[in-house]
Amino acid sequence: MLPPIHVIDFEGNRAHGIMEFGLVTLENGQIKHIFYHQCSPKFSPQNAPFREHSRFRSDAVQHSFAEYLPLFRAKRQSGFFCAHSATVEDRLLRQYAFFPPIVKNMAFHAPLDGYRPFDKTQTPTQITPTATAPSWGPWIDTCRIYKKFYQTAKNYALAELIRHFRLETELQTLVAQHANNKKLTFHRALDDALATALLLQNFINLFRLKDVQFLLNC
Repeated sequence: MLPPIHVIDFEGNRAHGIMEFGLVTLENGQIKHIFYHQCSPKFSPQNAPFREHSRFRSDAVQHSFAEYLPLFRAKRQSGFFCAHSATVEDRLLRQYAFFPPIVKNMAFHAPLDGYRPFDKTQTPTQITPTATAPSWGPWIDTCRIYKKFYQTAKNYALAELIRHFRLETELQTLVAQHANNKKLTFHRALDDALATALLLQNFINLFRLKDVQFLLNC
């Protein structure tokens, strides 16, 4: 039986932090829990690049993503994280909590290659978020998975993969249910998290997976 897998999508950047997140939990390969929140940027959204953040300007958002860190720590301790191109989500998470939570089952935690946690010559102050550093992983990366097993795809953007596997109707139904009947819009956190969760679910069903290690090793 697969452990819980928490699918994440963040919208934001290094300069302004996480401004929106979608969090979808799969239990034994089935979508069970869905969270979505907008977050206040590190700086005023009026000073953010218009093209990237104009969609947030009309929303009164008061809570920083830092206030949601306990939720992400609890999720990480209960299972694995998944994202589409996971290095982006990992880097944004480490802007708020550079060191990941301690996971009781050490099989649930592995540092990124190159970081030596017991090397006394390498201290946390010598590490920057752009350098090799502790990860919130190991991550399940749907982009990497589909690149490995479906090499004939035109590209590996979420929209293209959703179309390729004919998941548009199912995705639109989920978005309508959980986003007040809004239409599907890629590059919004909830929509992209749901799309990633459907792609992961699709892969699990196609291969009839029961062992999470296969997903982690892709």
